[in-house]
Amino acid sequence: MRPPGDRPPWGRSLSARLLLLTVGFLLLGEILIFVPSIARFRHVYLEERIAAAHLATIGVAARGQPPSLALADALLSHAGVLSITIERERPVLMLGMLPPVERTIDITDRDWVGLILEAFSTLYHGGQRVVRVVGPSPMEYGTTVDITLTEAMLHAEMIDYARRIILLSFALSLIVGLLLLASLRSLIVRPLARITAKIAHFRKRPEDSSLDTPASRRSDEIGIVDREVDAMTRDLRQALAQKTRLAALGEAVGKLHHDLRNILATAFLLSDRLEGSADPAVRAVTPRLVQTLERAIRLCQETLDFARSRPPRPSTAPVALRALVDEVTTLLSPAGTPTTIVNEIAPDVMVVADPDQLHRLFLNLARNALEAMPGGGQLTFRNRRVADRFVVEVEDTGHGLPETVRDHLFEPFTTSSSGNGAGLGLAICREIARAHGGDLQVRKSDDSGTVMTLTLPAMAGSVGT
Repeated sequence: MRPPGDRPPWGRSLSARLLLLTVGFLLLGEILIFVPSIARFRHVYLEERIAAAHLATIGVAARGQPPSLALADALLSHAGVLSITIERERPVLMLGMLPPVERTIDITDRDWVGLILEAFSTLYHGGQRVVRVVGPSPMEYGTTVDITLTEAMLHAEMIDYARRIILLSFALSLIVGLLLLASLRSLIVRPLARITAKIAHFRKRPEDSSLDTPASRRSDEIGIVDREVDAMTRDLRQALAQKTRLAALGEAVGKLHHDLRNILATAFLLSDRLEGSADPAVRAVTPRLVQTLERAIRLCQETLDFARSRPPRPSTAPVALRALVDEVTTLLSPAGTPTTIVNEIAPDVMVVADPDQLHRLFLNLARNALEAMPGGGQLTFRNRRVADRFVVEVEDTGHGLPETVRDHLFEPFTTSSSGNGAGLGLAICREIARAHGGDLQVRKSDDSGTVMTLTLPAMAGSVGT
């Protein structure tokens, strides 16, 4: 088996197939031209025999007496016939003897189907038949010439004509095929080979960009494909580099995680003692110290969780969405602020999803919304149906997202609020949504607040409205 990306043998290549198809189709066209032309050649040959036969009888008629046997044979041989009968008012045998005939042909019959069949009949019998040909004289109006002849000479002439036509057709087909092949190789085959080489190189060494060639500037489909392949390889290379860095980060964090948590836990215990200190200044900074340690522990844990693996495959089950949101909001009930949480999701709405992953998703969204409203506000959950999609909206009345953050909101390590978190929550949330066949997006974010939309396909299980 040949390695992927290697060139195939020439006989199985696209160039060889294009050449064979071109020559084959051109020969087919020549055959379609040859069939009526060979029938026309036979018809013209018989008309010429009619004219030559009438011409041979003019001298005999002028003499007023029968020609000698030698002269008659010479005239018949020159006309290429066995006998000649001229009919004006009545038939008159002018030259030769009437032999038995196998076929009578009327050259006034110009039905093309009949002419083609007669031509192939002549070729089939190999010139062994004696035929009778009747037709009007081209030299004297009202005169009918009736001749008999063998098809041997006609058959030989038709074979010679067919040979010339076939050789010429094959030569023309080969020349046109080679010219067309050269054009197609320049326009299609070689550009496709370059694109294939790019893809094969990227597959073998995706990190190496040293052999990348500039994209084509052509405006046709080949140019579009070339530019799209270049854009795809650049995006994949960037994504691969990012994932490689994240993998290295995960490995490094995994090694440091145990020791770092022990250090932070020790510091956390020591901070508890500081709360009992007699120094008012120490007691004043202790809560901020505890909060800082908690953020450090959460940052370490979130970074490790994200870098180690993606969310596992959802273990789906019917979930009452309103009850799940109530459970989330119970954990986050704000205290000491005028923030209210409103759950407008209909009681009968059910979805088929992983309850743990969906709980994690809503918990992250709710936390972000509450952090965006430090002075209080309203957090609202509602559902709606759009065509074949099921949508859950999470709306807050906070300060909105900056434009610079909004464009990269779902990328790892991009924070959506004050910057206290690791910037991984929304990236994980989108992965969970897409693992369920849906998506997570920002529908609106301005000074009046932010609306996040979780979209699930209808087949994922909405039985409510």
